[in-house]
Amino acid sequence: MRTPSGPGAAGLGLILLLLAAVSPACERDGSRSDRAGVAAVEREVTALLKRWTDAFEARDPDAVRAVLTTDQRFVWLEDGETRYRSADDILKALAGLPPGMRFTHALRDVHVVPLSEESAWVRLATTTRIEHSGRVVSEFTSAVLMILRREHTAWRIQGAHSSTSKPRSAGPS
Repeated sequence: MRTPSGPGAAGLGLILLLLAAVSPACERDGSRSDRAGVAAVEREVTALLKRWTDAFEARDPDAVRAVLTTDQRFVWLEDGETRYRSADDILKALAGLPPGMRFTHALRDVHVVPLSEESAWVRLATTTRIEHSGRVVSEFTSAVLMILRREHTAWRIQGAHSSTSKPRSAGPS
């Protein structure tokens, strides 16, 4: 039997060594208190998502500010491009819409991943419906990924990326 040698084997050995050292720290013990902590984060984050949709649909400046971090690292990307860097940017965009325009968001496939008691990420799908003067002017679906952080006692959105769904081409023939 031939033993692997060379730079590739050394790199693989280093990776395996690092995985062996780090993996025990990544495991959860599955204890009742651990599961209760995960469930609490999931409940709190789900409540944040409800406050987020309510705030944006109502265009309520105080409620919008209450769900977004006040941190300078905040960023919201849309379709791969930076769209907003602060709550003020979002509020400016909402204020620029016609007063009679109404938004509704239907969230589905919500998946909360607690990273700690203070942070989590969420992936979800949403269908946004925009109505004006009693008629639907736009409806689209998006995939959304959010990074959330607990600031003091409240969960807030630290950053997000939403991508609108587009039909895929058939691909090469």
